[in-house]
Amino acid sequence: MKSLITQPGIYDLSNEQYHADPCPEPSLSNSIAKVLLKQSPLHAHFQHPRLNPHRASGAPSLAMEKGSALHRLILEKGADIAVLPFDNCRTKEAKEARDCAYAEGKIVLLEKNFDEIFACAEAARDQLQQREDCSELFGHGQAEATIAWKSSDVWCRGMVDFLPDNPRAPLFDLKGTTKSASPHEWSSSLVSDYRTQDRFYARGLKALRGVTPQPMRFVVVEMYAPYAVSVFTPAQSLMHVADENVTRAIHLWSECMKTNRWPGYAHMAHVE
Repeated sequence: MKSLITQPGIYDLSNEQYHADPCPEPSLSNSIAKVLLKQSPLHAHFQHPRLNPHRASGAPSLAMEKGSALHRLILEKGADIAVLPFDNCRTKEAKEARDCAYAEGKIVLLEKNFDEIFACAEAARDQLQQREDCSELFGHGQAEATIAWKSSDVWCRGMVDFLPDNPRAPLFDLKGTTKSASPHEWSSSLVSDYRTQDRFYARGLKALRGVTPQPMRFVVVEMYAPYAVSVFTPAQSLMHVADENVTRAIHLWSECMKTNRWPGYAHMAHVE
């Protein structure tokens, strides 16, 4: 594979280019770092696009497609949306239209699903424009910016949903959910599933811009009426834990790349 990225920097790449890993050697992303930490190097190797290019990728679920469409409508960046004028995809004509749109790299939604996510995006945008903690989201910056940097001997990469031009401003990550976005409900998701994202990206921006940005703003949108929005940011205690996690993931990735050893669950678990 010819590398689209040869030097650390901020790039404008498509989702397909980014997810194929455009770095000079197999790079560590936040999603792969999470697999390393929560599962094992064996799982990370299996899921990496460069280390296992033949891994199976299933068709996106409706929730995934609606989430991608929400990004496209709010951030105005990303794949085009194909709206199919059918009630379902059971007919031959509908299946052919769907498959053709997928082949062109488009987000595919039935008309009824598109209407719902369009209403969601409009409601979310109205709410966000009234919030002071999201003022930078509609300022000067780059949507879906690819960042690539080196941490010691490890190439790292990330795609920032919205990267403000101001290097001190917080980065933004937009997430659509079919569940509750209430602070009481979603806070646990930030701790368990997304805690490393803020510190991982912050390291990249510090390496590229020389300045550590403010803690990331996670914008969570309920993809069902009345389309409520919550905004989250990690506290110092969570950032401290996450920073240690990121250091461990980078070290583990470096060792696996050097030795080409990708162990699974190597230690016996002693359960009380």
